[in-house]
Amino acid sequence: MKRSRANKGQFSIIAALLVSVILVTAVISTYTMVRHPPIHESPKVLTAIGEMNADIKQVLDFTLGYYASILQVTGNSTYARELTSIYLSSGLVNIAHSHPEWNPSFSLDSKQFSTRWFMPESHSFGNLSVTYSLASLGIDGVKYETSSALQVTMLESTSGAAQIRVTRDNSEPALGLSVENFWFYNYTDDSTWELVNPTDLIISSNGVYNVTLPSGVNSDTYSVKVEDNRGLTVSAFYSQNSVASESKIPHYTYTFDWNSTGMIDIYHSLNTDTFAIELLQNGTLRWLGQPLDLDPEENPIPPVSVKAFRVNATIDGVNQEVPFQVEDWASDYTVPLGLSGNETIFNNNNMLVFLANDNVSEVTVWWDGNDTATQTAYAWENVYFNDNPASGTLNNGLLEITIHNFWIESTPVGGSIASTADFLRVNNYDPDYGDQLAYVIYNGTVRDIIQQEPEYSGGVAGSPNFYSQVVITLPANAPYYTYRARTIFVNSTQARAVDDLSVVQLSNLVGTPMTENGTIALYPNSSNSTGLFYDFSPTGWDHHWSQFISGTAGTGIMFTDTANEQLYAFDNIIGNQTGAIYVNNATKYIEINPVEVNSVTFTSATDLTWYGAVVTFDSEPIYRSSDNVGLWVMVEHPPTVTVN
Repeated sequence: MKRSRANKGQFSIIAALLVSVILVTAVISTYTMVRHPPIHESPKVLTAIGEMNADIKQVLDFTLGYYASILQVTGNSTYARELTSIYLSSGLVNIAHSHPEWNPSFSLDSKQFSTRWFMPESHSFGNLSVTYSLASLGIDGVKYETSSALQVTMLESTSGAAQIRVTRDNSEPALGLSVENFWFYNYTDDSTWELVNPTDLIISSNGVYNVTLPSGVNSDTYSVKVEDNRGLTVSAFYSQNSVASESKIPHYTYTFDWNSTGMIDIYHSLNTDTFAIELLQNGTLRWLGQPLDLDPEENPIPPVSVKAFRVNATIDGVNQEVPFQVEDWASDYTVPLGLSGNETIFNNNNMLVFLANDNVSEVTVWWDGNDTATQTAYAWENVYFNDNPASGTLNNGLLEITIHNFWIESTPVGGSIASTADFLRVNNYDPDYGDQLAYVIYNGTVRDIIQQEPEYSGGVAGSPNFYSQVVITLPANAPYYTYRARTIFVNSTQARAVDDLSVVQLSNLVGTPMTENGTIALYPNSSNSTGLFYDFSPTGWDHHWSQFISGTAGTGIMFTDTANEQLYAFDNIIGNQTGAIYVNNATKYIEINPVEVNSVTFTSATDLTWYGAVVTFDSEPIYRSSDNVGLWVMVEHPPTVTVN
């Protein structure tokens, strides 16, 4: 019995110890269950990870949209990437602030943003790789990679409607877009782009939208911006030729017809028929201030980055990339500012300038819409000019001009003949050019530009409230330089009387005078007379050129139909003849005088501009009477152009 009681006591002690162990184990297990519940905590962890991934994906969408917005305004991909990196970092910080209870931290592993715009196949794309931890949930080192994309593919259009395929991430059809998600670029009368929504669309299940073109949008060539519901944007370009071509490169091709008036033999007889052609944003091709005949119509240049442009020319049947330059101008292309920065968005203050002659059958202007595109050396490398502004000389390889207080001496390179030109004499007052002239562009790719504002000490008697401007360009491979002389008469309560206005005066000329005095059929009627050549015919008279020639060398001036008409601008103001070319053989000079025959009295505001080319030649004259050959054909019969 004693032994039995002892055993029973031992069992009680052992049992008590076991209960204690079980209780301790239960307490430990309970606390463990509270901190890390095996069943109920898993959904919370998965929810946190899912929410964090969704937030990161949304930040990527916003960041890609932000990157695109900066590019639309600046065209500067480097600047856009810098700001986008800051924006992305702030977005991740914002996620952290939105979930302080998780104590999140981020490590940005990689990021990528790219756009391809104003192409038949365009896109905006972003990729992001992030490693993050949620310390309070015990989550560490979660690596998450995601991407966002919006792709727009232009398909062949039907009559009055665009066919546009829109896809998003992983090339999935982007369904559910409405007319508010499509914006067509419409070029307005005030030379700006406006974005216009269509009025109707039909969507297919494969993401192809049949979109009715808004009124005013050219159905053959247009650009469209697509913005999806995430705020991602893509601008795409359509022309039938660009969509149909294998390369899908957006372009305008200008086909030159040098024989539209039967002048091809004269052109082929020339070696220096170099045209410096200006392509404006509205699609106009301009030569010496006059638009070239363009068929079927002008096609405006989309707002792409200047660095994207390329120019190819077919020369004697061989297609090749050629030099060009993009220039900045102000005040409706009246004030030259210099070469455009390569990140500039092409706008109504830019012009693209290229060279052409009768050996050129086609010129194609195209662009690389990738944000990573770099500017071609053909847009900035100097291969023609040997300029020295310090000594006042510009040399294009054929002609050297020297600026002396802004009267200009020009000499053919290697030649002996020289002539001088003065500008903007008013009421027998010669300007004194008080300020230094501006070498706006020198050692250019296809032309130099200088500018000066003539000044008149003490003013011009009889002509108050008067301002003026002269812009000179020297194209490469040309025996001429051009002038653009502008006079601005503002409103005046005081009577204004002008009895002498001479745009340009050529002097130090040698040889025999020769001036166009109307035409016979398509050819100039050449005259060796001197004195005044003015508009004395009831139906108008042609005076496109005048020269002094000695053998094969000489100097002269020539201008287009538009400038020929502008010579008589004051005739319309006073209702009488006054504008004239004045040729003097005794003192050997030629003057272009919009006010000469009769004086002009007026008080109203008048803004007038005259264009022309001063030619100094040693082999190819403006006109040769023996066979009608000469540079005159450039101003009277410039090429016609077809664009596609």
